[in-house]
Amino acid sequence: MRALPLAAFALAATISAHAFAQEQSVEPSAKEAQKATCQQEANLIYRTGSKGIGMGEDTRNQIIAARRAHVRDCMAKKAASAPG
Repeated sequence: MRALPLAAFALAATISAHAFAQEQSVEPSAKEAQKATCQQEANLIYRTGSKGIGMGEDTRNQIIAARRAHVRDCMAKKAASAPG
């Protein structure tokens, strides 16, 4: 008899925890959204036509470094221009 209320409570807790986790994952923070925008911009600027096929390892590493530097600079600019 006591197992039924306990099972109902466990089910309700599981459902509410799942709903809470979905709410948390739906809205990325402003910083994550800005980083995604900067990454997309870097990918467009430093894109390769062949998707890296036949590209030398040094060239590939230089492109990756340039993309990372662009994202870092973009994030710094956005942080400096952010109000507050």
